[in-house]
Amino acid sequence: MAEGSNTPNAQFVAQSNNFAVKLYQQVSAKNVGENVVISPFSISACLSLAAMGAGGLTAEEMYSVLQFGSPKEKQTVADNYRQLMARLSTDSTVNVANKIYVMQNYAVKSAFNAIATDNFRSEAEQVNFAESAVAAKKINGWVEQKTNNKIKDLISPDSLDEQSRMVLVNAVHFKGTWTYQFDPTMTRPFPFWLSETESRDVPMMNIKKHFAYNNFEEHGFSALELTYGGSDMTMLLLLPNERMGLAALEEKLPSLNLAELTTKMHKQEVEVFLPKFKIEFMRDLNDDLTALGMGRMFTDAAEFPDLLEDSEPLKVSKVVHKAFIEVNEEGTEAAAATAAVVRVKRSIVLRHKVRADHPFVYILMGGASQQALFIGRIAVPDPSDVTLQANRRDEL
Repeated sequence: MAEGSNTPNAQFVAQSNNFAVKLYQQVSAKNVGENVVISPFSISACLSLAAMGAGGLTAEEMYSVLQFGSPKEKQTVADNYRQLMARLSTDSTVNVANKIYVMQNYAVKSAFNAIATDNFRSEAEQVNFAESAVAAKKINGWVEQKTNNKIKDLISPDSLDEQSRMVLVNAVHFKGTWTYQFDPTMTRPFPFWLSETESRDVPMMNIKKHFAYNNFEEHGFSALELTYGGSDMTMLLLLPNERMGLAALEEKLPSLNLAELTTKMHKQEVEVFLPKFKIEFMRDLNDDLTALGMGRMFTDAAEFPDLLEDSEPLKVSKVVHKAFIEVNEEGTEAAAATAAVVRVKRSIVLRHKVRADHPFVYILMGGASQQALFIGRIAVPDPSDVTLQANRRDEL
């Protein structure tokens, strides 16, 4: 990695995207038939910062599940986060923020604080977790401010108490305008297929322009890349060629190199049909992370020797994540926040037509590095704002 470069190295991006896909698979399997949006970047950043203070088997599990290998890679991971945070800070469409809340009268270890500040651009603030309602209000207010008021009530007061020692929070917000905006007068009610035989009318946007596209027939899906003005962020749409091919596509995701995929796509004229959608999704990730192999940090066996000056044993009581995304004619707004609470232990496509009229996967990619910042699926678009039926869909 070139010194002073603002692009994390390809291996780090591949590792991050592997984690993104594995976590997405885990979460989506528990939410079958539902719309999903998560920010694996937000979750990974929060957990990676916690991993900087972990030791022993806890650290081994965390580095392994985050796909970084072993704790020997600590400095490399920290360096890559420095590059990544620096690059994202130059993109006006993206706002990333990290924060550490520490129980009053406890001090963060200086080495951990240095990495948090220099590499994760995080700052520490003391609060009294025993006053849980006040502390939750403070944390949630900060998250709300950093996500353009899209993520509210991330932390509930009952997840904090006098045993809480640290809350690590990551918030990310993206708002981009399409390079080629959809004409709202072209948006019409159009059937979105929920099964082979059942459909629901949804507001379907329509545009015909030159986009990067490829039909990966050997993998059973088409890929389309939509770009944003003034940003190197992109939205990658993965549309199964079969109407009900989403499950097969999701199973295949780990074998796909997302960054490589985009290099095999070529600009050509494509007519795009894309539903408008808005999703809010919240999930306690304890079970998902445990299933992936990162369970020790939640138990009394957890080792976090490098977090606080005080040597009392610590564990993570909760990792909670909330994400929001809205896609319309003008562009995309997406926001997410992740919090880890650390506590003391008590004892189809023809003629280049992309018709997203059946369940599909979307990934918000971080520009030059092709890192997955958001990933999700549309299984059931919200039909509530379908344009008047007078706009007959057969005009499409």
